[in-house]
Amino acid sequence: MQLANNRGPKSTQSTSLFLNLTPSEWNPKFATRQPDLDYRMENKTYIETGGVDEDVVRTFMQDPDESDVCSPQADLVEAYCVGASLEALEAEEGEASELLVAYLDDREFIDGGGPGRQRPYRGRLTARDLFRELKKPRFCCGGSSPSFGNDTITTVKEEVIVRLWNLTEKAPSESQKKKGKAKGERKRKRKRKRKRFITGLDRWSIYALVTTASDYQTPGLRSAIYGHLAFENFIGVTFPPKGIAMFQLAFHLPYYVWRKSPKAHEDHRIHANGRPLRQSQNVSFLDRTSSETPSFLYEAQVSCLVSGTDESRWVAYVFVDNYFEVDGEGKETVSSYHEDSLGEDGERMDPLTYGTCPVNRPDWNPRKYFLVVFRVRLNQINCEWQQLVAKIKGSVREYAHDYSLSLSGKRSSSKEALEYDDKVRRSRDWIVQVRMLSKELSMELSKTVHACERFCLKYAVYFQDPAELPNEYRTLPAIQNIFDQLESLKMTLEYLTERCDNYIRELETQLSLENNQVGILQQKMTHDSKWLSVVMMSSLPVALTAGIFSMDQNVIPFLPASFGSFVSLIIIFGILGMVIVIHFVPSYHTRCWQLVGDLAWPKLWEKKTKVSCSSMLRFSRYWLFGNPLTPSDEENPPAEQAPS
Repeated sequence: MQLANNRGPKSTQSTSLFLNLTPSEWNPKFATRQPDLDYRMENKTYIETGGVDEDVVRTFMQDPDESDVCSPQADLVEAYCVGASLEALEAEEGEASELLVAYLDDREFIDGGGPGRQRPYRGRLTARDLFRELKKPRFCCGGSSPSFGNDTITTVKEEVIVRLWNLTEKAPSESQKKKGKAKGERKRKRKRKRKRFITGLDRWSIYALVTTASDYQTPGLRSAIYGHLAFENFIGVTFPPKGIAMFQLAFHLPYYVWRKSPKAHEDHRIHANGRPLRQSQNVSFLDRTSSETPSFLYEAQVSCLVSGTDESRWVAYVFVDNYFEVDGEGKETVSSYHEDSLGEDGERMDPLTYGTCPVNRPDWNPRKYFLVVFRVRLNQINCEWQQLVAKIKGSVREYAHDYSLSLSGKRSSSKEALEYDDKVRRSRDWIVQVRMLSKELSMELSKTVHACERFCLKYAVYFQDPAELPNEYRTLPAIQNIFDQLESLKMTLEYLTERCDNYIRELETQLSLENNQVGILQQKMTHDSKWLSVVMMSSLPVALTAGIFSMDQNVIPFLPASFGSFVSLIIIFGILGMVIVIHFVPSYHTRCWQLVGDLAWPKLWEKKTKVSCSSMLRFSRYWLFGNPLTPSDEENPPAEQAPS
């Protein structure tokens, strides 16, 4: 993947069947203040403008161009926010005031350098605190007054808002025009930005955002909330098709996190169906060498939106998931950022950039700031993917070593064959689990890589302006390098999936061969046991007779101790044993009647069959063992021998 320049003749072309209909350059109007923009609208919320009292979330999430019966974004977010209400959010107590989830930075910049002038820092905010802060007027228009502290910032003057000439009045004089032009120059030097960082976007945080967002902020925030909840990939730039000209720089990066813990950390954010927003699964089977602490795989996502009417007025949002981390062990929270800034040498760091940039040395250009956040957050998920892929790769390597050892050696007994068969089945079950996991992760990572490719082909052109972004020659190559690493990880997962498929095919073949071998060994054991039973049946009458004749003469006085008595007793015991076997063993019972029917004297007389000693021998084997022992016996059963 290489960053495309759509403006040049050698630009990289997308393999998609759709043409690239996006503009090929950044709109130059965004570099200057829009004169026809009424900033008083920024102090009025979208909900207030529409006069909505009920179904606040659905009204906010439903695009005006959507049908009431088909609004997938509104359906998803409304179902997620079940149980929350504006009244509960405004109440003094309740669930909305329990968790510290938000950070807000609102400041103004005037040319001349420095960190800018900001509202007083409120520290860690709950959803209710965020709602109350965002309800305050952002711009000073008419009677409204933004709450800036006198110790940190002067009040924003009304002339910050550009006013239009009243066409019904007399045209201004030249001196008035010059004065207005000079005032306009001062106006253009002022820039305002607002940053909002939220961990674990829950229903109360969503209510705080949708009930305070202005009409200008609504389209971008609507897409940002839905994209974060829907676990979708996107990296790009969009421009609302209606209304005033605006830019929306956004990315949604789903990923997976591998962590060890005694038990799984469930996401406290619950859908209307009772299931957590993000899922987790036990992957302890990857630990082949040790299983002291279970391993779990968690879904996570980081989302960002930078939206504005021009480069001097913009808002940034970042939503991150942190439910899978343990408090105090590197968990990204607004409290951790706040506590790190309390020391003597402590400096407040920007949580949107993962704490890599100081708050008081911000980037005022929205495109430059977006690239910084994108690079840092992309590298964050890249590290998580690297850890996960390395874990799966190591497990497959250990399995390959054990697999080669398990194939060596011979199984000489049925017990060894059965043990080997069980071992092969367990090995197959393990590799099937790994294959399914690798395939799932490969598909999810492919979506991210595809989003990266689309960014390079369609949207990177908006960030390749040397005049406006002179320092981005370092940021874009760094992002490109992370793209390449993610693509390499995707190829590794695909290779592991293919390797698992090969192992599964080999194990299926091994199981088939082992089943055949076990069947042969069992047939051999059955044959040996039948011969043993014949030997026992043959020797048992002799043993019983010998035992009787070895007894004292007074015990059996009526049996003479003669050779004839000995032979007669053997014959009696032999016949008695045959009767018992024929009566209690169904298979022998059936074969015996077949033998009697085939050897019946009337049938022999009618067919004039001559029964030879060899045919009687084959008959006896068929009767005892149930099937012929030679192909000739199978082709010519004893009852169907040709007459002489």
